[in-house]
Amino acid sequence: MGAEFALLGRLVQLEPLTVEHAESLFDSVTGPDEWSWKPVPRPATVSEMRQVLVDNLLDSGDGRREPYVVVRRSDRQVIGSTTLFDLDRKNRRVEMGWTWLTRACWGQGFNEDMKCVLLAYCFETLGLARVAWSADVLNVRSNDALYRLGFVREGAFRSYNDRIDGSRRDIVWYSLLAEEWPENQQHLQVLIDERSRS
Repeated sequence: MGAEFALLGRLVQLEPLTVEHAESLFDSVTGPDEWSWKPVPRPATVSEMRQVLVDNLLDSGDGRREPYVVVRRSDRQVIGSTTLFDLDRKNRRVEMGWTWLTRACWGQGFNEDMKCVLLAYCFETLGLARVAWSADVLNVRSNDALYRLGFVREGAFRSYNDRIDGSRRDIVWYSLLAEEWPENQQHLQVLIDERSRS
């Protein structure tokens, strides 16, 4: 069972995702860049987006997945989504992914604020010890962003899975540990300040 309450940041609010968000999420995916590198094709209709949510994001009933919509606080517009998955409460670890923001919100602090809010929830509320991310080795924008956000690059898994085009994908792994969170939180706050003012 995911969080049944909103997670409030300075710029965004994360709300539990439901299938009813399919239309607003479809509207937030305005171009191919926002959907690049996902493991399934970009949905072409609201109905296809609804199926993506059901098949890939919504809680499957085992409590290992917590999906959220990202809502811009200034106008209550849904601007993207992010998900905690493979949540392992016993071993206190989770992976964060299936993240996208509409292109109009890039570079303005929304991604940093979203990460800050969700990491605070992971470390301070759930008491996790480790949060991980993975990115296709060819996804330069995501790899650069994860490095800029201060997450630790751990290495790559070669030929990890198939891309949509059938080629094999190398995956780069990043993580942040609970003891690294206080310093990283300060780093993210500085980035939010810098980017939200520009």
